[in-house]
Formats: sequence, structure tokens, C-alpha cells
Amino acid sequence: MPAPRLLIDIGNTRLKWAWCTRDSPAAAAAAAADAPADGPLPTPWRHAGAAAHGELDALLPQWGALRDAAGGARPQVWVSNVAGTAVAASLRAALDAVFGAGAGVTWVRSAPRFGSLVNGYRDPRQLGVDRWTGSIGARRYRPQGALLIVTAGTATTLDVVSAQDRFEGGLILPGVDLMLGALARNTAQLPTLDASDAGLSVPWADNTRDAIAAGCLAAQAGAVERTWRALSGRGPVRCLISGGARHILAQALCMPFEMHDNLVLLGLHVMAAQHGAGILPD
Repeated sequence: MPAPRLLIDIGNTRLKWAWCTRDSPAAAAAAAADAPADGPLPTPWRHAGAAAHGELDALLPQWGALRDAAGGARPQVWVSNVAGTAVAASLRAALDAVFGAGAGVTWVRSAPRFGSLVNGYRDPRQLGVDRWTGSIGARRYRPQGALLIVTAGTATTLDVVSAQDRFEGGLILPGVDLMLGALARNTAQLPTLDASDAGLSVPWADNTRDAIAAGCLAAQAGAVERTWRALSGRGPVRCLISGGARHILAQALCMPFEMHDNLVLLGLHVMAAQHGAGILPD
């Protein structure tokens, strides 16, 4: 039986992971060369989860149970990390504790290209690996036309892939929680809110609490819709949204879009399936 894959997306505040058994029907369909360009974006894993950076020990029993269910097999581990070396070292220790010292890990890096996708960043190495990897996953299953890839997390990122398979760059703005927190910290007598308070559909509000929530959400949606309009002037464009705050952002948008749990994990799955192209191994 082929070794399973453990896909890991280390973001600014949390680690997200997926355990992919490559002989599962979902993984086989997602890896197929003729995977459909329409229909839902695939989720080619059976098990997934998340943990805050300081709580990686909570993952050990979960990963240990998956290891045992796979007959003790060591997984192939693929990682996208934007959180720095300290979290990487903690992850390495956790992997060693579960799978034994020296388990092979591929630390993905941004590169000038992956397959037909060209990295058009001014310095390709400076592009956040999560943005690059998410674009790879999105382009694999949406191969036609321009893409607007939105990740609503600690930061909200908007990334543009042209119809000619070029990653053109994008926008980075504070996420919903960061916007709300900045208002509470830097102004007098305003309440502290979090992203769950921003679930409003009204264009304006008649009280301060709801006005803050509506304003921050409108700023997020406005950035997405403005970029969407600019791209639509060139031709057909698809918008893909992922990230922990995707449902909150999505309800404020007046444009078509698709959602996925985690495009970074999907991109790692694509890269692992095409091992050796555009990555630097550990």
C-alpha cells in the first residue's frame, strides 16, 4: 500500500493539517490527469484538523492513531510554513515523537514556476509560500481563465492568476479580527469585537457595535469586489475563497465565488503528487 501523506499548512496563528491516504477514491480522483475543471473543488483527504502554535502536543494522539491505522507506516510529510523557525522546530519535534526521528519532511518554498504556472512576483522568493501553494492548488483544478484567490485568515490576501498561467501578485490587508482589534486598541471607548460579531448583512448600522462590525466587513468585501471588477474587465474570472473567516466574508459578497476548506493543503497535495517540480526538499 502506498505511504500516506501528511499535509501541513502552518499559518500565522494556527497549524492546519490533512492526512491523505493515496489509494482512497477521493485522492485518486483528485490526482487524475483528467480531473474535471467544473464541479466542486476536491478535498482529497479523510482526516483533517488544526491547532494553535502553542498546542501542537494535542496533535500527537491524533497522528498516532492515524499511524496505527496505517499499520505503522511513516507518512510523506509536506509543509508550507509562514510562521518562522521556532514553530518549524516544534513541528519537527512533534513529528519525531509520533513517527520516529528522521522522518522525511518536504518544506515547500516559493519558486519561479511550478509546471505551467509562472511566479510573476518581482522577487519570486519573497512571495509567501502559502500564497504560492494555494495558487498551485487553485490552478490545478480551475485551469481556464483568470483566478482571484482570496484567503480570509489572520490576514486577508487576494491573489491574481492570469488566464495565461501567471501569478501576477495581489493585495494583503488585515483580516477581520485584526481590523476589529485595531479599532478597539487604538480608539477610545469602542468595544472589543471578534470575527464572529462581523456576521452582518446590513450596509450600515444604528449602533456603535454593529457599525464597527459592518464597517470592517464592508472593507474586506470592498477589496474583493474592486479586484473582481478590475479582473472582469479582461475576461472571464473565477473567485475562490478559503481561510478560517471565509464564511463571514462570503456572506458580504455580491459576486459569484466558490469556497474550499484550505487551498494551501490542496496545493500541497498537488505538489506531492508531482514530486520534484518547484520545491526544495528538507
